[in-house]
This record gives sequence, structure tokens and C-alpha cells, in this order.
Amino acid sequence: MKVVLPFAIAMLALTGCSALASDGASEMKWFETKEESIEYGLKEEKIKKEDIIGEVSENGETFIIYKKQLEEGLGVGVSSISEKDGQYAWYDPDQDVLVKNDEVKKYSSQISWGTETQSGKTFTIYTGVSDEGTPVVKTETGEVSPTIENKTGIYFYIEPTK
Repeated sequence: MKVVLPFAIAMLALTGCSALASDGASEMKWFETKEESIEYGLKEEKIKKEDIIGEVSENGETFIIYKKQLEEGLGVGVSSISEKDGQYAWYDPDQDVLVKNDEVKKYSSQISWGTETQSGKTFTIYTGVSDEGTPVVKTETGEVSPTIENKTGIYFYIEPTK
């Protein structure tokens, strides 16, 4: 039961905020450079540059993966950088995901969810925390070795949806 609870909370958080995320798309702020859009996104998320644990380019999209201290524990957020007419914007359609609950010693080893970028492309995001080296992530297309941040053990992998 203790393992299921953090997963259930994460899933509720993901589905409960999807309507709010789509409403904010029309109010995107555009910048001259990708770096300016990332700086804006960091302020919006109330995180620091050091909290960015990865940048992934996949299928013509750029994703920023960051860690974030949530009320319940350690979370992961994934945002994309939209590009239009030579300008860039921070796009965050999804709620942050709890990967390590401070109150529970055991937690879900892998969480995945679907996301859509501002341009309409769909992806599956896989994340979790590993205490023992690099885990193997089972995706719809096979097994892969994700990127892992050694300090926290957070791993992540992003793949286009077919």
C-alpha cells in the first residue's frame, strides 16, 4: 500500500492540472533567445539553474528536465521550449511529478506519462529515482538506458509517441 500511495498521488496531480495547463498556452511569453525563455521558465517554476538536470532534443523539440522540492518530497518537472518565427517560449503543459516521497521509504521505481508540446507533437516521458546505478527503462519500443543525475539518482528518458 505504501508503494501505491505515492504513485496514485502523482497520477492525480497529473490529471487534475491538465485543464489549467492548456489554458496558459495562449498567454505564452516569447523571447529573442532560447536562454531568455529558460531564465523566464526558471522564475515561473521558482527554481534555480542548478536544478536543471537535463536538456533533451527529440524529434525537433527541446525539453528541459528539472528537479524541484515539492511539499511531499523530491519532484521532477519537464517543460519544452517552443520556437516560432525566430522567437522562443517556455511551455509547461504538465504538473510536476513526485518521484521520492519524504514520508515513504519505498517508492515507484518508474513513472511515465504522455505529454504534448505546443507544436502538437506527442511524447512519452519516463522518470524515477534509482539508488543503484543506471536502471533499464522499458518503453513501448524496447528497453533503453536513461540519462541519470548522479547526485539525486533521478533518471529520465523521452521518446516520441507513434
